[in-house]
Amino acid sequence: MRQGLCTLVVGCVWITFVENPWNDGSGLAFDDAGDPTAYFWVHLLLAVTSFVLGTVIGVLGLRGVRAARRTGA
Repeated sequence: MRQGLCTLVVGCVWITFVENPWNDGSGLAFDDAGDPTAYFWVHLLLAVTSFVLGTVIGVLGLRGVRAARRTGA
């Protein structure tokens, strides 16, 4: 059950990375006109990929926790 809980927590934390490109304060994500740059699009793609992977990992962790509870492990 401990592995399932750990996987579930990692999945939940991983999902928060999706909002990072919009909150970028370095000036690299948007140009002077406010349009998104290549930096923004690449990091948004990475964040969405992380979101998908985080969701899958979270679901696997939840399934692991449920399975452990059913078997009493």
